Amino acid sequence: MEEAPPNFGAELKDAFKPVNAWVQNGISWMADVEEFYRERAVIEKEYSSKLAQLAKRYFDKKSKKTASLSVGDTPLLTPGSLESASMTTWNSLITTTEIISQEHDKLANDMVAKCADTIKVLNSRYEAFRLQHEKFEKRLTTERDAQYSELKKTKASYDATCKELEGKRVKVDKAFDSGRSRAQKGYDHQMAEMHNIKNTYLITLNVTNAWKEKYYHSDIPDVLCSLQDLNETRVQAMNTVWRLSCTMESESRIRESDHMNALAAEIDRNLPHLDSLMFIAHNQPQNGWQEPPDFFFEPSPIWHDTDEIVVDEMAKVWLQNKIAKSQSGLYSLRQEVERRRKDVESMRAKREKARGSSEGAGGKTSIEEMDILRNLLSGQEELASVDSKRVALEVEVDTVRQACGDIDKNAHTHKFKSTSFKIPTSCDLCHDKIWGLSAKGMTCKDCGFTCHANCEMKVPANCPGPLDKTAKKALKDVRQHKGASTSTDKLSELPATNGSSHGLGLGRSNTVTSVSTASTSAPVAPARVSTPLGRSDTVKSTTTPISPVTASPKPPTRRVLAPPPAKYIAELPAEDMKADGPKAKMLYGYTANGNGEISVGEGKEVVVIEPDEGGWTKVRNGMVEGVVPTSYIEMLAPPKPSPAPVELEASSSRRTSMIKKGPVVPPRRGGKKLTHVQAIYSYKARTADEFDMAEGDRFVLIAEDDGNGWAEVEKNGVKKMVPANYVEKV
Repeated sequence: MEEAPPNFGAELKDAFKPVNAWVQNGISWMADVEEFYRERAVIEKEYSSKLAQLAKRYFDKKSKKTASLSVGDTPLLTPGSLESASMTTWNSLITTTEIISQEHDKLANDMVAKCADTIKVLNSRYEAFRLQHEKFEKRLTTERDAQYSELKKTKASYDATCKELEGKRVKVDKAFDSGRSRAQKGYDHQMAEMHNIKNTYLITLNVTNAWKEKYYHSDIPDVLCSLQDLNETRVQAMNTVWRLSCTMESESRIRESDHMNALAAEIDRNLPHLDSLMFIAHNQPQNGWQEPPDFFFEPSPIWHDTDEIVVDEMAKVWLQNKIAKSQSGLYSLRQEVERRRKDVESMRAKREKARGSSEGAGGKTSIEEMDILRNLLSGQEELASVDSKRVALEVEVDTVRQACGDIDKNAHTHKFKSTSFKIPTSCDLCHDKIWGLSAKGMTCKDCGFTCHANCEMKVPANCPGPLDKTAKKALKDVRQHKGASTSTDKLSELPATNGSSHGLGLGRSNTVTSVSTASTSAPVAPARVSTPLGRSDTVKSTTTPISPVTASPKPPTRRVLAPPPAKYIAELPAEDMKADGPKAKMLYGYTANGNGEISVGEGKEVVVIEPDEGGWTKVRNGMVEGVVPTSYIEMLAPPKPSPAPVELEASSSRRTSMIKKGPVVPPRRGGKKLTHVQAIYSYKARTADEFDMAEGDRFVLIAEDDGNGWAEVEKNGVKKMVPANYVEKV
């Protein structure tokens, strides 16, 4: 069985410097071989000159003595051109000496032209080719070190953010009543920022490890294999020169032909890879090569955390946008990598074919073969660069999916473009003003969503698709109305939504596990907003209402044709609720724990729909109805004149600063009557967890919308999800 040829990339791994030095020594040694042939040519030239001078001198002597030696000093008949046999023989000897002189002169010229000059050219080519490898390796190392540096910077940024977060937490603890809400807002913002930077750090960590693995297992081994190929090509070229010089000497010196043939046979046994085997045997470590360890997550000394990807709702939005950006460029990169890989394989096939041709032609390395080698190295360099980008994007996508699953399955990412606003514009996400005229904001080309450049990655992937100007304006009004409604209720609901000390969520680690991504795929359609009369009406433009089909000649493509999810419908303030029953006030904040219950913040006023039944009372908070523990509410007397705004603000501040723990919740009452809902729009299920609906279909309501735009219903004993804004209670 034939022994497999050695492979530097597989055997030596991270050994570019010694391999490069070894190959450089071999190329430098070619100068000695060149000098040898030049000196040998000088000797042959001197010998040829001396033989020629000798032959000329004795030709002159012969011409003077030919007549006397042939016919005597005083012949009677001039012999003319006739020579004696002895002189003819002598003339042949001198002529042979002259021919030998010419043969040595030809051998000297051939040694310079075919050996010394050839080695000089090869030496220059191989050295230039070796320097390309050195430059390639330096570039790979520089890119690797740059990635290491990026990881270090990301780690430093993460530590600094954690330190700042700790400072925000301390400020909240030390803040007085008047400044606590502002401190809490700063703390929440910094917490979200820390999560994003942490995720960036973890993603960069995985990218760096993948980059490192590619560097040691793909890039450097390819360079080493190319250096091995260069050295073996050099050895083959040296064998070619040596065989040529041997043949020339055999032809010029017949008497030494046996010795030259023996030397040629000895040269033939000098296989190119034998030097490589000896080098490997003397350079391979005793215990084998040890791969450098992977990088790992280092928790901040200020903010003690785990190495888990943060997957709370805000982080999932950022991750969803992150994976969308990565996916957008991954497909084209994969195609480019495949194309470049095919080019490299094609050039390798050409290289093998050229090597076979050179062996058939006596081992002569042609200029075309050198061009193939140069193109092959250039193709490998381009492939390594593009493949590194592909690996980085794939690791980003895999890292996010391992933590969150198919988070981008039903996502509809906004198509943002950089925008300069000439008029005052509010961010549809944080609802702050977008300042500056030089591309300080972003606008979705499909639905017109506007936001700060820094808010782009925080916008949920729920774009409704291409809309006309009228629909964009109406949806803009809905978003701004929602932002105004959310800001008014935010402070009063803080104690009910935080479970840590002081009711402000000051935990030192908020890393959470993965959650369902169903909320990111809720359908979006013509918006309905709350009115002061407690009902939902379709938002209308001053000229054209939002409907599934517009009046324009070429209506734009819509992604869905139904009302928006409940998260686009602002909750009615308590004072705007329809006065269709007695009112009560929440003595304690309550969080829903089961079907039919609702979450209400402390101090909120609700409308009592059904009186106490088994310790539970059915109430309405805004547009949401459900039951809360009777012990958590206090019935209110008929409305009195409202206190001054200052008194209300102070009262709200006192309620926010006081943490009350509600009484024990009674068991849920049995035999509660079922709530039915009826479809008001048709809907086609996108997954196996959703129902198909036709307008008028009835279902049993299991769980109302909890803020993600979906409701759980039951039909024929099967429970699935439907869009909450596609059904209404009956």
